[in-house]
Amino acid sequence: MSADTAVKKAAPTVGLAPTLAWASGSFATGALFNAMALFGLFFMTSVLGIAPAVAGTIILIARVYDGIIDPLIGAVSDRTQHRWGPRRIYLLIGALGLGASFISFFSLGLLGVEGTQAGFLVTAVLLLYSTAYSIFSIPYLAMPPEIAPGYDERTRLMSFRVGFQLAGVMAGSVGAPALIEISGGGEQGGYQMMGLILGLAATALCLVVFIGAAWLPQSERPQKDGPQKDGDVDAVSLLISPFTDIAKVIGNAPFRLLTIIKLCQLAVLSTVLACTPYFFGFVLKLGPAQISEFYLVFGLVGLFSVPLYRWIIAKFGKRESYIALILLYAVALASWIVWTPGEPKAFLFARALAIGSFSTGTLLCALAMLPDTMEYDRIQSGEAREGIMSGVWTFTENLAGALGPFIIGVLLQANGLIQSRDPSVEQPEAVLTAVHWGTSIVPAIFCVIAVPLLLRYRLDEATLERMRG
Repeated sequence: MSADTAVKKAAPTVGLAPTLAWASGSFATGALFNAMALFGLFFMTSVLGIAPAVAGTIILIARVYDGIIDPLIGAVSDRTQHRWGPRRIYLLIGALGLGASFISFFSLGLLGVEGTQAGFLVTAVLLLYSTAYSIFSIPYLAMPPEIAPGYDERTRLMSFRVGFQLAGVMAGSVGAPALIEISGGGEQGGYQMMGLILGLAATALCLVVFIGAAWLPQSERPQKDGPQKDGDVDAVSLLISPFTDIAKVIGNAPFRLLTIIKLCQLAVLSTVLACTPYFFGFVLKLGPAQISEFYLVFGLVGLFSVPLYRWIIAKFGKRESYIALILLYAVALASWIVWTPGEPKAFLFARALAIGSFSTGTLLCALAMLPDTMEYDRIQSGEAREGIMSGVWTFTENLAGALGPFIIGVLLQANGLIQSRDPSVEQPEAVLTAVHWGTSIVPAIFCVIAVPLLLRYRLDEATLERMRG
């Protein structure tokens, strides 16, 4: 069967219940991603006593490791022949490992280790966490082109995913600081309780995805070329094939551009999140409770703006909406640079409203465009390479997630951060300036860099229609 025929015989519209079951996985990954991005660096420097630059480098090492395993996991899921389907078995394995490794990370302080020894332990646990995250998220992300038949249907499916992801953002950025505050503040006990509750909740939701995936429709997939015999994959060839497949999918111009754009967009988020505990504590003189309030407003406005952005995307197009929203996102972030002591609290929440809304819009645009690039690749190549593309995409997310902590860690160490569990310790003026810029100008620059790349993106519904023939 040709690739064109496979696309035309796509699955029927996904029902509401299967859609909700599938999309709920984004709550789990969103909660853990945001909690780790928000408190990972701060926990390592303030509780475990690891130097900021070293802590940022450890996070970067874990993400580079992702770059090695992500394409392999994607290639394996593309080639898997299992009675549950090609993706479900990985949802189960990833669900169990993800929660366990997250809980372990935020429990490391119980071992009483600090400095170099803590650094080695943190590195080992983060590698386990990265592995579990990839095993779940890569097959999960590869599923939309296989279950959603059309250009607009994919936007609908992804809008549900964005809704759950925003709820996860609130769980990670609102619930995490609240749990820390009520369970011991900045002490180890607070982080341990937060890790335990979020880790168990994430595992439960990932298992919901695994169970619900049994009722998802599946389009017919083109046969994957490669060394197989009776469904078994030649191990040596499989180890090599992900890297040759990467070269092939990078040749997909829309996908290549979109991954670089996504790198910029998520570097914005990771930089802001890594800076938040320092910015609120050192500059704004506010605590975890106020971080929760800020991100509650951020998340709620994002959640309620999803239908609005679905309408905007349908009316003005995915690319055009993306360009406008990412520029507005840059302006909202840059507004932090004009903050002054004594500023009315209303301005704090005004920024939460603007940043939360525009962040949501850019996220929905990117996720709505990704399955289009996957369909483009399937029609063009005649192969099902959604898994390898998801591996590249997930690596991009992880790399972006490391850029923020790395940049902020280096800036803090270079400017003389005083490491202490006491938030009242006065920091050098250079540290306050670095944190202020890390919350405003640095992420705004990443937004602006994405615009010329978006202007070069040309894939739209009409192009896909012509390719389907």
